[in-house]
Amino acid sequence: MNPYVDPKYLTPLAPRAAWDGWFAIAMFPAGSPLRWLKAHAYRRDDEPGRFPFSLVEGMGEQTEVMIAWANADEVEVKVSVVEPEPLTAAASPLRVALGESFLLEGKAPDYRMTFTLPANRGCASFNFRTGWPIWWAKFGPMLQYVGQHSGVSVDFPSRSVSGNGSETLALDGFGVMEHVAGASASFDFTGTPLHFHWDVLAFDDAQSPFDSAAGLSIGMGGRTIVPLKAAARFPGSEARGMRGLWVKYREVTTGVDEAGNAIMVPVRWEGLMRSSQGTFRYEATAATPVAGIVPGGGMLGFDFEGRWTTRGSNRTTLRGYGFNEYGDFSGALEQLARRESGGASGE
Repeated sequence: MNPYVDPKYLTPLAPRAAWDGWFAIAMFPAGSPLRWLKAHAYRRDDEPGRFPFSLVEGMGEQTEVMIAWANADEVEVKVSVVEPEPLTAAASPLRVALGESFLLEGKAPDYRMTFTLPANRGCASFNFRTGWPIWWAKFGPMLQYVGQHSGVSVDFPSRSVSGNGSETLALDGFGVMEHVAGASASFDFTGTPLHFHWDVLAFDDAQSPFDSAAGLSIGMGGRTIVPLKAAARFPGSEARGMRGLWVKYREVTTGVDEAGNAIMVPVRWEGLMRSSQGTFRYEATAATPVAGIVPGGGMLGFDFEGRWTTRGSNRTTLRGYGFNEYGDFSGALEQLARRESGGASGE
Protein backbone atom coordinates (compact mmCIF):
# COMPACT_ATOMS: atom_id res chain seq x y z
CA MET A 1 0.00 0.00 0.00
CA ASN A 2 1.16 3.52 -0.79
CA PRO A 3 1.54 5.06 2.68
CA TYR A 4 0.51 8.57 1.63
CA VAL A 5 -2.59 10.07 0.04
CA ASP A 6 -2.22 12.71 -2.67
CA PRO A 7 -3.36 16.03 -1.14
CA LYS A 8 -5.80 16.56 -4.01
CA TYR A 9 -7.95 13.80 -2.45
CA LEU A 10 -8.18 15.79 0.78
CA THR A 11 -9.55 18.94 -0.85
CA PRO A 12 -13.25 19.51 -1.67
CA LEU A 13 -14.88 17.65 -4.53
CA ALA A 14 -17.90 19.94 -4.52
CA PRO A 15 -19.39 21.46 -6.61
CA ARG A 16 -18.80 18.38 -8.79
CA ALA A 17 -19.93 16.38 -5.74
CA ALA A 18 -23.02 17.31 -3.70
CA TRP A 19 -21.24 17.38 -0.35
CA ASP A 20 -17.92 17.04 1.45
CA GLY A 21 -17.08 15.85 4.94
CA TRP A 22 -13.84 15.86 6.90
CA PHE A 23 -13.67 13.55 9.92
CA ALA A 24 -11.21 13.07 12.77
CA ILE A 25 -11.37 10.04 15.08
CA ALA A 26 -9.13 9.46 18.09
CA MET A 27 -9.23 6.32 20.24
CA PHE A 28 -7.61 5.72 23.62
CA PRO A 29 -7.02 2.60 25.76
CA ALA A 30 -8.74 1.71 29.03
CA GLY A 31 -7.84 4.06 31.87
CA SER A 32 -7.64 7.16 29.68
CA PRO A 33 -9.75 10.24 30.51
CA LEU A 34 -11.49 9.68 27.16
CA ARG A 35 -12.02 6.43 25.26
CA TRP A 36 -12.83 8.14 21.99
CA LEU A 37 -13.21 11.59 20.46
CA LYS A 38 -14.71 12.28 17.06
CA ALA A 39 -15.27 15.51 15.15
CA HIS A 40 -16.51 16.37 11.70
CA ALA A 41 -17.06 19.32 9.41
CA TYR A 42 -19.75 18.70 6.82
CA ARG A 43 -20.59 21.04 3.96
CA ARG A 44 -23.58 20.56 1.70
CA ASP A 45 -23.41 22.03 -1.81
CA ASP A 46 -26.63 20.75 -3.31
CA GLU A 47 -30.07 21.96 -4.29
CA PRO A 48 -32.99 21.52 -1.84
CA GLY A 49 -35.14 18.43 -2.07
CA ARG A 50 -32.37 15.98 -2.86
CA PHE A 51 -31.04 13.16 -0.68
CA PRO A 52 -27.26 13.11 -0.19
CA PHE A 53 -25.61 9.73 0.39
CA SER A 54 -24.26 11.12 3.68
CA LEU A 55 -27.71 10.52 5.18
CA VAL A 56 -26.55 6.99 6.08
CA GLU A 57 -24.50 8.67 8.84
CA GLY A 58 -27.18 11.18 9.80
CA MET A 59 -25.73 14.14 7.88
CA GLY A 60 -27.24 15.90 4.94
CA GLU A 61 -29.71 18.59 5.85
CA GLN A 62 -27.28 21.42 6.50
CA THR A 63 -23.67 22.47 6.79
CA GLU A 64 -22.53 21.59 10.31
CA VAL A 65 -19.67 20.97 12.72
CA MET A 66 -19.80 18.23 15.38
CA ILE A 67 -17.63 17.24 18.32
CA ALA A 68 -18.49 14.06 20.28
CA TRP A 69 -16.63 12.18 22.99
CA ALA A 70 -17.12 9.33 25.45
CA ASN A 71 -15.49 7.77 28.48
CA ALA A 72 -16.53 4.66 30.38
CA ASP A 73 -19.47 6.42 32.05
CA GLU A 74 -20.82 9.12 29.79
CA VAL A 75 -21.05 10.38 26.26
CA GLU A 76 -21.62 13.88 24.91
CA VAL A 77 -22.44 15.18 21.44
CA LYS A 78 -22.34 18.81 20.36
CA VAL A 79 -23.54 19.80 16.90
CA SER A 80 -23.75 23.32 15.50
CA VAL A 81 -25.37 24.28 12.23
CA VAL A 82 -22.99 26.55 10.36
CA GLU A 83 -24.33 29.26 8.14
CA PRO A 84 -22.91 29.02 4.61
CA GLU A 85 -19.37 30.17 5.25
CA PRO A 86 -16.59 30.64 2.73
CA LEU A 87 -14.79 27.38 1.97
CA THR A 88 -11.22 27.94 0.89
CA ALA A 89 -8.92 25.17 -0.26
CA ALA A 90 -5.54 24.54 -1.82
CA ALA A 91 -3.66 21.29 -2.39
CA SER A 92 -0.09 22.62 -2.32
CA PRO A 93 0.47 23.53 0.40
CA LEU A 94 -2.61 21.75 1.72
CA ARG A 95 -5.07 24.05 3.44
CA VAL A 96 -8.83 23.58 3.72
CA ALA A 97 -10.82 26.06 5.81
CA LEU A 98 -14.55 26.44 6.47
CA GLY A 99 -14.79 29.94 7.88
CA GLU A 100 -13.80 29.89 11.55
CA SER A 101 -15.27 26.43 12.11
CA PHE A 102 -12.75 24.06 10.52
CA LEU A 103 -9.14 24.02 9.41
CA LEU A 104 -7.07 21.24 7.84
CA GLU A 105 -3.45 21.92 6.97
CA GLY A 106 -0.12 20.16 6.74
CA LYS A 107 2.05 17.97 4.56
CA ALA A 108 2.32 14.18 4.56
CA PRO A 109 2.76 12.53 6.92
CA ASP A 110 1.84 15.32 9.40
CA TYR A 111 -1.55 17.05 9.40
CA ARG A 112 -3.53 19.15 11.85
CA MET A 113 -7.33 19.34 11.94
CA THR A 114 -9.09 21.89 14.17
CA PHE A 115 -12.84 21.99 14.78
CA THR A 116 -14.45 24.96 16.54
CA LEU A 117 -18.08 25.24 17.61
CA PRO A 118 -19.52 28.77 17.69
CA ALA A 119 -20.33 30.68 20.89
CA ASN A 120 -17.48 28.99 22.79
CA ARG A 121 -19.32 25.66 22.82
CA GLY A 122 -16.13 23.69 22.34
CA CYS A 123 -13.11 23.01 20.17
CA ALA A 124 -10.82 20.10 19.43
CA SER A 125 -7.48 19.87 17.63
CA PHE A 126 -6.05 16.66 16.20
CA ASN A 127 -2.40 16.26 15.18
CA PHE A 128 -2.15 13.25 12.87
CA ARG A 129 0.97 11.39 11.80
CA THR A 130 -0.48 9.33 9.00
CA GLY A 131 0.63 5.76 8.42
CA TRP A 132 -1.42 3.93 5.80
CA PRO A 133 -4.74 4.54 4.02
CA ILE A 134 -7.88 2.52 3.37
CA TRP A 135 -9.77 3.56 0.25
CA TRP A 136 -13.33 2.62 1.13
CA ALA A 137 -14.59 4.12 -2.15
CA LYS A 138 -12.87 5.79 -5.07
CA PHE A 139 -15.59 6.77 -7.52
CA GLY A 140 -14.88 10.49 -7.84
CA PRO A 141 -17.86 12.79 -7.24
CA MET A 142 -20.19 9.78 -6.99
CA LEU A 143 -18.51 8.60 -3.75
CA GLN A 144 -14.96 9.11 -2.55
CA TYR A 145 -13.93 7.91 0.91
CA VAL A 146 -10.39 7.57 2.23
CA GLY A 147 -9.33 7.00 5.83
CA GLN A 148 -5.71 7.30 6.94
CA HIS A 149 -4.69 5.18 9.94
CA SER A 150 -2.48 7.33 12.10
CA GLY A 151 -0.86 8.08 15.37
CA VAL A 152 -2.69 11.06 16.86
CA SER A 153 -2.28 13.60 19.64
CA VAL A 154 -5.32 15.59 20.72
CA ASP A 155 -5.74 18.96 22.42
CA PHE A 156 -9.17 19.11 24.03
CA PRO A 157 -10.29 21.64 26.66
CA SER A 158 -11.02 19.86 29.93
CA ARG A 159 -14.11 22.00 30.47
CA SER A 160 -15.63 20.08 27.57
CA VAL A 161 -15.38 16.97 29.76
CA SER A 162 -15.82 18.32 33.28
CA GLY A 163 -17.95 21.37 32.58
CA ASN A 164 -15.47 23.71 34.23
CA GLY A 165 -11.83 24.62 34.28
CA SER A 166 -9.58 26.03 31.61
CA GLU A 167 -6.94 23.33 31.24
CA THR A 168 -6.53 21.38 28.04
CA LEU A 169 -6.32 17.60 27.90
CA ALA A 170 -3.34 16.46 25.84
CA LEU A 171 -3.87 12.83 24.87
CA ASP A 172 -1.94 10.45 22.61
CA GLY A 173 -3.66 7.55 20.92
CA PHE A 174 -4.60 5.95 17.65
CA GLY A 175 -6.50 7.92 15.03
CA VAL A 176 -8.18 7.92 11.66
CA MET A 177 -8.21 11.00 9.44
CA GLU A 178 -10.93 10.91 6.77
CA HIS A 179 -12.22 12.83 3.80
CA VAL A 180 -15.54 11.74 2.31
CA ALA A 181 -17.48 13.27 -0.56
CA GLY A 182 -20.32 12.12 -2.74
CA ALA A 183 -23.46 12.59 -4.74
CA SER A 184 -27.13 12.81 -3.88
CA ALA A 185 -30.24 11.05 -5.13
CA SER A 186 -33.54 12.44 -6.34
CA PHE A 187 -35.43 9.92 -4.18
CA ASP A 188 -35.36 8.91 -0.51
CA PHE A 189 -33.15 5.82 -0.42
CA THR A 190 -33.27 5.50 3.36
CA GLY A 191 -36.07 2.93 3.21
CA THR A 192 -33.53 0.22 2.47
CA PRO A 193 -33.80 -2.91 4.66
CA LEU A 194 -30.02 -2.98 5.14
CA HIS A 195 -27.85 -2.08 8.13
CA PHE A 196 -24.09 -1.54 8.45
CA HIS A 197 -21.38 -2.18 11.04
CA TRP A 198 -17.89 -0.62 11.00
CA ASP A 199 -15.10 -1.51 13.44
CA VAL A 200 -11.69 0.16 13.82
CA LEU A 201 -9.21 -1.71 16.05
CA ALA A 202 -5.86 -0.65 17.55
CA PHE A 203 -3.53 -3.29 19.01
CA ASP A 204 -2.11 -3.06 22.54
CA ASP A 205 1.15 -4.74 21.52
CA ALA A 206 1.66 -2.53 18.49
CA GLN A 207 5.20 -2.39 17.15
CA SER A 208 4.31 0.76 15.25
CA PRO A 209 1.74 3.52 15.95
CA PHE A 210 0.00 2.43 12.76
CA ASP A 211 -0.69 -1.22 13.69
CA SER A 212 -4.46 -1.53 13.38
CA ALA A 213 -7.37 -3.05 11.48
CA ALA A 214 -10.74 -1.93 10.15
CA GLY A 215 -13.69 -3.63 8.55
CA LEU A 216 -17.13 -2.78 7.17
CA SER A 217 -20.05 -5.16 6.77
CA ILE A 218 -23.53 -4.78 5.32
CA GLY A 219 -26.28 -6.82 6.94
CA MET A 220 -29.96 -7.60 6.91
CA GLY A 221 -32.04 -8.74 9.87
CA GLY A 222 -28.98 -8.90 12.12
CA ARG A 223 -26.98 -11.10 9.71
CA THR A 224 -24.01 -10.12 7.56
CA ILE A 225 -24.88 -10.47 3.88
CA VAL A 226 -22.01 -8.49 2.33
CA PRO A 227 -18.63 -8.45 4.12
CA LEU A 228 -17.83 -5.30 2.18
CA LYS A 229 -14.21 -4.43 2.90
CA ALA A 230 -11.47 -4.78 5.49
CA ALA A 231 -7.73 -4.23 5.91
CA ALA A 232 -5.20 -4.82 8.66
CA ARG A 233 -1.65 -4.11 9.68
CA PHE A 234 -0.79 -6.70 12.30
CA PRO A 235 2.17 -6.05 14.62
CA GLY A 236 5.40 -6.88 12.84
CA SER A 237 3.88 -6.94 9.35
CA GLU A 238 2.81 -4.62 6.56
CA ALA A 239 -0.72 -3.43 5.82
CA ARG A 240 -2.76 -5.91 3.81
CA GLY A 241 -6.21 -6.13 2.34
CA MET A 242 -8.69 -8.55 3.94
CA ARG A 243 -11.85 -10.13 2.52
CA GLY A 244 -14.34 -8.00 4.37
CA LEU A 245 -15.82 -8.20 7.85
CA TRP A 246 -18.37 -10.73 9.13
CA VAL A 247 -20.19 -9.82 12.35
CA LYS A 248 -22.10 -11.91 14.90
CA TYR A 249 -23.98 -10.08 17.63
CA ARG A 250 -23.60 -12.18 20.77
CA GLU A 251 -25.27 -9.86 23.27
CA VAL A 252 -27.39 -6.78 22.59
CA THR A 253 -29.64 -4.45 24.52
CA THR A 254 -31.97 -1.56 23.77
CA GLY A 255 -31.18 2.13 24.06
CA VAL A 256 -32.32 5.44 22.65
CA ASP A 257 -30.84 7.79 20.10
CA GLU A 258 -30.49 11.56 20.37
CA ALA A 259 -34.11 11.99 19.26
CA GLY A 260 -35.44 9.52 21.82
CA ASN A 261 -36.08 6.68 19.35
CA ALA A 262 -35.40 3.10 20.39
CA ILE A 263 -32.25 1.54 18.94
CA MET A 264 -30.22 -1.63 19.38
CA VAL A 265 -26.99 -1.26 21.36
CA PRO A 266 -24.37 -3.98 20.82
CA VAL A 267 -22.86 -5.20 24.09
CA ARG A 268 -20.73 -8.07 22.81
CA TRP A 269 -20.01 -9.20 19.27
CA GLU A 270 -17.62 -11.26 17.17
CA GLY A 271 -15.76 -10.01 14.14
CA LEU A 272 -14.11 -12.09 11.45
CA MET A 273 -11.72 -10.97 8.70
CA ARG A 274 -10.15 -13.36 6.21
CA SER A 275 -7.33 -13.15 3.68
CA SER A 276 -5.29 -15.62 1.63
CA GLN A 277 -2.66 -15.48 4.40
CA GLY A 278 -4.93 -16.23 7.34
CA THR A 279 -7.93 -15.44 9.52
CA PHE A 280 -8.41 -12.79 12.17
CA ARG A 281 -11.22 -13.49 14.63
CA TYR A 282 -11.96 -11.27 17.64
CA GLU A 283 -14.54 -10.72 20.35
CA ALA A 284 -15.42 -7.13 21.18
CA THR A 285 -17.10 -5.78 24.31
CA ALA A 286 -18.62 -2.32 24.51
CA ALA A 287 -16.60 -0.02 26.79
CA THR A 288 -18.59 3.24 26.57
CA PRO A 289 -22.20 4.34 26.33
CA VAL A 290 -23.52 4.78 22.81
CA ALA A 291 -23.77 8.14 21.04
CA GLY A 292 -27.04 7.63 19.19
CA ILE A 293 -26.37 9.98 16.28
CA VAL A 294 -26.44 7.52 13.38
CA PRO A 295 -29.89 6.58 11.99
CA GLY A 296 -30.99 3.45 13.84
CA GLY A 297 -27.63 3.17 15.56
CA GLY A 298 -24.70 5.09 16.94
CA MET A 299 -21.05 5.19 17.91
CA LEU A 300 -19.29 3.55 20.85
CA GLY A 301 -15.89 2.46 22.10
CA PHE A 302 -14.93 -1.14 22.78
CA ASP A 303 -12.18 -3.48 23.97
CA PHE A 304 -11.34 -6.70 22.15
CA GLU A 305 -9.34 -9.90 22.24
CA GLY A 306 -8.68 -12.02 19.19
CA ARG A 307 -6.38 -14.31 17.24
CA TRP A 308 -4.57 -13.96 13.94
CA THR A 309 -4.18 -17.48 12.55
CA THR A 310 -1.94 -17.96 9.54
CA ARG A 311 -1.20 -20.98 7.37
CA GLY A 312 0.23 -23.81 9.41
CA SER A 313 -2.06 -22.85 12.30
CA ASN A 314 0.38 -20.31 13.69
CA ARG A 315 -1.64 -18.21 16.13
CA THR A 316 -0.98 -14.79 17.56
CA THR A 317 -3.19 -13.48 20.36
CA LEU A 318 -4.06 -9.82 19.89
CA ARG A 319 -5.79 -7.46 22.31
CA GLY A 320 -6.65 -3.82 22.14
CA TYR A 321 -9.31 -1.16 21.90
CA GLY A 322 -11.52 0.18 19.18
CA PHE A 323 -14.24 2.44 17.82
CA ASN A 324 -17.51 1.26 16.30
CA GLU A 325 -20.22 2.85 14.16
CA TYR A 326 -23.39 1.09 13.11
CA GLY A 327 -26.64 2.19 11.54
CA ASP A 328 -29.97 0.80 10.40
CA PHE A 329 -32.90 2.38 8.54
CA SER A 330 -34.92 -0.85 8.60
CA GLY A 331 -35.54 -1.21 12.34
CA ALA A 332 -34.31 -4.82 12.19
CA LEU A 333 -31.53 -4.27 14.72
CA GLU A 334 -33.91 -2.70 17.22
CA GLN A 335 -36.28 -5.66 16.74
CA LEU A 336 -33.35 -7.98 17.33
CA ALA A 337 -32.65 -6.27 20.64
CA ARG A 338 -36.30 -6.40 21.69
CA ARG A 339 -36.35 -10.13 21.05
CA GLU A 340 -33.24 -10.39 23.22
CA SER A 341 -31.86 -12.73 20.59
CA GLY A 342 -28.21 -11.87 21.30
CA GLY A 343 -27.10 -14.64 18.94
CA ALA A 344 -27.88 -13.54 15.42
CA SER A 345 -25.52 -15.25 13.04
CA GLY A 346 -23.53 -13.08 10.69
CA GLU A 347 -21.06 -15.57 9.20
